[in-house]
Amino acid sequence: MNALHWISHFEINTRLNHELQFPPVVCDLLERERQAIVRSIAIFQLGESGGGTRLRRYTRSIASLENLRGYRRAVDLFVAEEQSHAALLARTVGHLRGTLLTKQWTNSVFRWMRDLVNLEFNIQVLLTAELIAEVYFGLLALRCTDPVVQTVAKKILRDEMGHLSFQRDFLFERLKLLPPAVQRLWRWQFRAIHFATAIVVAWDHRDCLRALQITPADFRARAVKCWRSFQARLERRLGEVQTETCAASEAVSAQR
Repeated sequence: MNALHWISHFEINTRLNHELQFPPVVCDLLERERQAIVRSIAIFQLGESGGGTRLRRYTRSIASLENLRGYRRAVDLFVAEEQSHAALLARTVGHLRGTLLTKQWTNSVFRWMRDLVNLEFNIQVLLTAELIAEVYFGLLALRCTDPVVQTVAKKILRDEMGHLSFQRDFLFERLKLLPPAVQRLWRWQFRAIHFATAIVVAWDHRDCLRALQITPADFRARAVKCWRSFQARLERRLGEVQTETCAASEAVSAQR
């Protein structure tokens, strides 16, 4: 894993988020749309505002691994970028004349799930949220007519796509060490958790989706498409490793 690349990436991106200027406009969304969208954004803002305590604790257990050298520093910067998203979303909530949340049930469930097993599962839960966020902020950027919401959504969408690559690099380093059967088991449970999450998010944010003229079924379909794209890229890399391993084994056998 090229941790130095991600360290540089997050340092630059986080600075850009802090420096992002909002268009000088007043929110003129219809009241029903404004209320639905601001509540939805406030929920995502709460999800981005964590301090990364659990994730940092887990990374200490693998800090000495050669193939993950520098990963701990990259995670620290990743968390800082997530917090910069929280700041951007907080400013957006203010622009929409909304109120920030301190607690919300779906966010509480996510935080509970992240502490259930180990680092890999923690990353998987984060990854699930980021795959959902890719769809969510993509829709805000395309469908919401407010210039501030569009600006923030486009910036966070670009960042989330980088986060997906970062998490894919980590999962590749961990999954390539597992037998193919275990990899398939991991894929099955990851798919199940992601689909269940998409159902919950589509229901919890149904008013916002309605304001964006998106049905919950369409949101779920888009979420599944994003998962398939992510998983296909991950499996392509894992397949290359398996091919190389088989070729090396055959070469050794031929020399005997």
